[in-house]
Amino acid sequence: MMQGLFTAATGLKTHGEGMQVVSNNLANVSTVGYKQQHMLFSDLMYQHLNLGTSNTIIQNQKGLGSAPGAVRTLFNGGAFEQGSSVTDMAITGKGFFQVSDGMRNYYTRAGNFRFDKEGVLRTPTGLSVTGIRLGADGREQGGLTAITVNFNDNAVAVDPPKASTSITALMNVNLSIDQVSDPENPYFSMIAAWDGTQDPPLAAAGYEQPLEFYDSQGNRRVATIHFDTAPAANGQKILEYIVTIPPDQDARANARGTRGAGLLMAGTLTFSTGGELVNMSAFTPGGGDLKDLSNWTPAALSGGVPQFTVSLPGQAAQTISLNLGATGSGGWNQAVANAAAVGAEQSALPGLTSPSYGTTKTSAWPTTSALSTYSQDGYGTGQLSDVSIDASGTITASYSNGQSHDLFRIPLFRFTSEDGLRREGNNLYSATPESGAMEYGTAGTENYGTIQASMLETSNVDISREMVNMIIIQRGFQSNSKSVTTANEMLQKAIELKRN
Repeated sequence: MMQGLFTAATGLKTHGEGMQVVSNNLANVSTVGYKQQHMLFSDLMYQHLNLGTSNTIIQNQKGLGSAPGAVRTLFNGGAFEQGSSVTDMAITGKGFFQVSDGMRNYYTRAGNFRFDKEGVLRTPTGLSVTGIRLGADGREQGGLTAITVNFNDNAVAVDPPKASTSITALMNVNLSIDQVSDPENPYFSMIAAWDGTQDPPLAAAGYEQPLEFYDSQGNRRVATIHFDTAPAANGQKILEYIVTIPPDQDARANARGTRGAGLLMAGTLTFSTGGELVNMSAFTPGGGDLKDLSNWTPAALSGGVPQFTVSLPGQAAQTISLNLGATGSGGWNQAVANAAAVGAEQSALPGLTSPSYGTTKTSAWPTTSALSTYSQDGYGTGQLSDVSIDASGTITASYSNGQSHDLFRIPLFRFTSEDGLRREGNNLYSATPESGAMEYGTAGTENYGTIQASMLETSNVDISREMVNMIIIQRGFQSNSKSVTTANEMLQKAIELKRN
C-alpha cells in the first residue's frame, strides 16, 4: 500500500509535467514561428516478483510508476499572416534563418526582422540576420556575414548613370518622292544638303525619326535619323539615311561652326520589291571636312551592327551601335575606300556579308511610316525607390531609372535532425551534437523551402488538439490522485484493525 502511494505520486508528477507542456503550447498560440511540443509518457521501472513453485521461467513484474519519456517538437509549418514590412519573412517548407549575437549563431523560423539605424537587419532582440553579399554581376561575394544595407550611402541610395552603347530602331518607312537629290552622289544627297550653320540644318527629308540616348552624365539626348529615296534598279527600293545631332551639341574640333556640324553617320537601306530589308551600308566621317565624302569610310561593326561616334561638350567621345534590323557576320562585302568612291553606281554600294535578320526589321511597306520597335541600353541617374525580397531570399534594390541591383541573398539552414536542436527562448534554436551537421543553401533549391516576403509564419499550435490533451492529462491526474486517496484509506483501515 505504501508503494502504491509512491507509484501514484509519480503519475501525479508526470501528468503535471505534461500539463506544463500543454500550457506552454497554449501560451505561445500567438507566438511568431513557434513550434508545438508534445510530451510522451514512459513507464518508470519494474520490480521482479518470484511467484509459485514452477521451474518454468515466467516474468512476474509490477510497475513502479511513470516518468516523462520525451518532449518532441512538431516542425510542420504554421499558417501565414500578412506582415507589415517587406522584411517580414516566412519560410514555406524546410529550413531556418540564421541569426547571431556576434559570438554564437542561432536559428529561427520567426522572420519578423527590421533594419536598424546602421542598416543591419536584426531580430526584435537585436540579433543580426545572416546573409551572403552579392556583387554587381549577381554572384556571391565572400561567405556568411551580417546583412547590412546602408540606405544613406550613395552606393545604395543612388544608381549611377550609364551611357548608351547601342540603339535598336525598327520602323516602316514608306517613301516614294525624292526630296533631296544630288545627281553625282545620289546615295548621299542629304550630306550635301545638310548645313549645320542653318536652322533647320536640313530643309527637307522624306521621313525623320528621333533616337533617344543617354550621355555619360545621365542626360537624355536626342539624335535623329533622316530618310529619303535614292535610285534603285531591278525592282528594288533604296533609301538613303543620315544620323545627326543638333549642330550646337557637336563638340568635334572639325565640326564646330561648320556646315557639317551634327553629321554622325550616313548610308543606305536596300529593300526587295515587297518592301523587305535585304541589306544596308553605313559610313562614318573621320577628320577633315565633314561635307567631303572622301572623309567618310565604312563604319566599324560591333556584333555585325554599324557604329557611330558622338562627341558632346565636356564629355569623352561616345560610341553607339545602331541596329536597323540587319546584322552581318563577316564585315562589309565589296567595301569601298570611302563614300566618294560610290558615286552614282548602285553596284558600288557595300553591304553586310551574310546578313541575318530578326523576326522584326525595318521595312518599306506601302503603309504608314512609323516606329515599331525602339530600345537603347543607357539610363540616367536613379534614386532608390523600393526594396524587395524574392522567393530565393534575394534582397533587390529598385531605382527610379528602372534599374535594379541584387544586394544580398538570405540563405536557409537545415540540420540532419531538427529534433536535436535546443530551444533557447525568444523564438531561437541552437545547434547541438544531436542535431547533426548543419548545411545551408539557396531557398527554393534542393530540399530547402522558399521565402515569402511581407508574410509571417504563425504558431502551428492546434488549439483543439491541445484542449483534448488537456482533458486527457487532467483525467490522468485525477485518476492518480484517486489512487493516492484510495491507498490512504486502505492504510487508515489497516491502522484501525491494529487498534481493534
